[in-house]
Amino acid sequence: MLIALLYAKRAHVSAKPEQIVMSSEDPVMAEASSREQLKRRVKALEREVLRCKEVEEALRESEERCRLAIEHCDDGVGIVQGNNLAYVNQKFAEIFGCDRPEDLVGKPVSMFVLIDPDDREKVEFLNPLGQQGKGAPSRYECKGIRKNGSPICLAVSESRTACRGEAVSMVFLRDITDQKLAEDALRESEARYRNIFENIQDVYYEVSLDGIILELSPSIRDISGYEREELLGISLDQLYVDPGKRDEFLQKLLHDGKVRDYEILVKDKDGSQRYCSITSRLIPGEHGRGGKIVGSLRDITERKRAENDLRESEQTLKAILDASSVGIGLARNRTLCWANKAMHRMVGLKEGSLENQNARILYSDDEEFERVGRMLYPGIEKSGVGKVETRWVKKGGGVFPCYVQASPVDPSDLDKGVIVTVMDISNRIEAEERIHALTQELIKAQENERQRISRELHDRVAQDLLTLKIAFETLFNGHAAAPKVMEKISAISKALQGCIMTVRDLAYDLQPPGLDVMGLVETISQYCEDFSEKTGLKIDFRAAGMGNLNLDFDTQINLYRLIQEGLNNIRKHADARQAKIKLVAAFPNIILRIQDDGKGFDVKNRWTTLANEKRMGLRSMEERAALLQGKMLIESSPGKGTRISVKIPYKEEKLD
Repeated sequence: MLIALLYAKRAHVSAKPEQIVMSSEDPVMAEASSREQLKRRVKALEREVLRCKEVEEALRESEERCRLAIEHCDDGVGIVQGNNLAYVNQKFAEIFGCDRPEDLVGKPVSMFVLIDPDDREKVEFLNPLGQQGKGAPSRYECKGIRKNGSPICLAVSESRTACRGEAVSMVFLRDITDQKLAEDALRESEARYRNIFENIQDVYYEVSLDGIILELSPSIRDISGYEREELLGISLDQLYVDPGKRDEFLQKLLHDGKVRDYEILVKDKDGSQRYCSITSRLIPGEHGRGGKIVGSLRDITERKRAENDLRESEQTLKAILDASSVGIGLARNRTLCWANKAMHRMVGLKEGSLENQNARILYSDDEEFERVGRMLYPGIEKSGVGKVETRWVKKGGGVFPCYVQASPVDPSDLDKGVIVTVMDISNRIEAEERIHALTQELIKAQENERQRISRELHDRVAQDLLTLKIAFETLFNGHAAAPKVMEKISAISKALQGCIMTVRDLAYDLQPPGLDVMGLVETISQYCEDFSEKTGLKIDFRAAGMGNLNLDFDTQINLYRLIQEGLNNIRKHADARQAKIKLVAAFPNIILRIQDDGKGFDVKNRWTTLANEKRMGLRSMEERAALLQGKMLIESSPGKGTRISVKIPYKEEKLD
């Protein structure tokens, strides 16, 4: 049908034969003239036939291009003759769920499988009007039905043409089902959001960056007494009790891009004040210009009043909420009146099990229970907060370290009880133990490295320098040398001797040379004498009970290092004139005391600042004491000198 339609539009090409006029005057000439005319006529006909073939070939090529274009068109294309489909392309068939165009050719347009019953009458009315050119719309929409029964929405474009002398319609179809679904969804969404906008209890608003109200939801009337139309176009400054609060709000919004639950105080139409909460975000304008703020406003006046009432009437609850969020309990006279889930979870008990229980059940023995009481309550009475580290007992007998803090419900009346907060510090203790172990390993490694370097300095560097010194001094033995040369050799020899002494002093500082031979007491005594000579610090060293002890090398070297570090700290920081050192063995401990008459310091503040400083003097001494399973105590105050006491346990192993 498509080909027939195209052929019907061809231009008819024909040639009329020329009449041959014969002269009757000369038969011979007439015959010759007739033959000549006939030849010209044959040639003309040949040219005309050739031209017709070229035209037909061009027409066939055009028809092929047209056919391919229609067959591969993204729209469905069909020719309607009367009420029947005379031609459809593959896309037309696919739109209606058919495999082949032949399934639809010859079928009526309004058949059940094509047009929805609601639109059949419209299609049956418009189709003949389009073929007759009587004012039918060139484009309209209708509903169709696929072969499987599913509905589709169609956009129809129709134009009038002729085929073999009959009027036909060229129909173009496009499946707009998805578009229609999207439009319907958009309309539903708009209706839904319009309904929300009209009925929302919070106030939706839009304002410009300079504070002009652009849009408000009608619910503004319930909050402020204003009608929506009264506020559109006015400045927000007229509604703020304190217009400066909007500047703060705007700065925060411009910085963060959004603000949530920002509280403001606004004026009603009658002048009364109301608390409101704003949640907003910034909508930038195009190309960085303009922009606006959109958000919601909620009346929280009643909530604020309730919060104020709650703060005034429930002080106990506020005290609990202000306490630690780890484990919380209320205790009166060391009896637990209430405990939260976290506290029950710590000790492995069901919620409520601790209520009305004496706190003694949390401790392994009476001694620890009493100690914690002695530590907590004096602190509560003195500063309002008591703190202590202890160990609590879990259900089943397990024990865990914890940090306990207590504060009074009413500082003026401790009988009202205290809020107890508890934190499991097992992880912190484990971390500290790991750090302690690593530090001790570092000290051991450091000591080993000192010994190695000391040996290298003494056995190699010092010996090499000594060899060099001897070589210089004997360089001209048996030979005469100029006096100036001998003076230079003597100067070099003295310089080498100084280097040798410096290297040996350094080696002796790294590893005391007499520890293996003279023993600990004599080595320390010698070190004190040398230190006093070099620094001018007067040192009084005394030892008792150390002579018969058989101490291992690690104990001896660490005691030596404690004294060495202590004297260095006095030299660097104390500005002292005298130091006293006592080393006493009193089974089962070795007691070391280092005391000076220097300027002293605040011990508590010093320990606090040590964490932020690179100096490790006191910390190193503490770690060395811990390495020997001992403890170190520092007593000092500004202007009263410093006293360091180290107590180290030992096993009594006397020499034979």
